[in-house]
Formats: sequence, C-alpha cells, structure tokens
Amino acid sequence: GAEVVKPDQQILIVTDKGYGKKTDVDEYRLTHRGSKGVKALNVTDKNGMMVALKCIDTINNYDIMIITDSGIIIKMPLEQVSTLKRATQGVRLINLKDNQKVSTIAVVEKDETVDENTDINKNMDSSLESIEEERGE
Repeated sequence: GAEVVKPDQQILIVTDKGYGKKTDVDEYRLTHRGSKGVKALNVTDKNGMMVALKCIDTINNYDIMIITDSGIIIKMPLEQVSTLKRATQGVRLINLKDNQKVSTIAVVEKDETVDENTDINKNMDSSLESIEEERGE
C-alpha cells in the first residue's frame, strides 16, 4: 500500500509477530526515481515481516486495534507504542501463541465511553459496599 504523509506526522509499523513502533517522518529521506528505497524496519526472525504501515498524527488522540489471523482483537492507546528511530526492530505490542500472526491493524479515534464505564464500575463498587455493610461483612 501507499500513504501520503505530512511533515508533522509519524509512521506506525506493525509486524506479523506482534512487534511495532512509531517513527517521525523526518527520519526518512526523500528519494527520487531510480532509488533503492529507504529501510523502514530492521526485519529479523524475532520480529517478522511488516504487516501494516499507517500515517498517524502526533497528537496521539487515537487507539490502535491489532487483529490476528485467529480473530483475536486487542485495543491499546497509541501513546503506549514507543517512538523509535527508522532502522530499528520495534517493541512487542501483542503476545501471540505459536501459530498466530498479526493480520492487520486499524487506527481508531479514542472512545469516550471509557469514562462512562468507569462511572458504572464506581457505582457498582459503592453498591456492593453498601450491600456488604447491610449484611455485616
């Protein structure tokens, strides 16, 4: 695939073995016709092949959803992904079983319902405490 980048963006890369990183666009040199390209990831047996490359804004107002070939989906804040240099391996984003591989990723806006769920959990905790007090526990 291809992405169109702006100077203030970062590039997010995720590999099939669950490794990933963010890199500033300034790390990549501009190439012209006939060039051999720019190395974006140090590919090893440990981190695997590149599965996804996305351009993201540096404001980190997003979450990343990592989807495996076995249907497991995890969602994590984008600010938890380390910002590293261009030719590095990345850090582990998801723990995979033996035969699992990351199949794709999606960058989504942060969901504000987390605050509502937190309020619900607080209400449930206070309700449980009042029930325990009534029982004398």
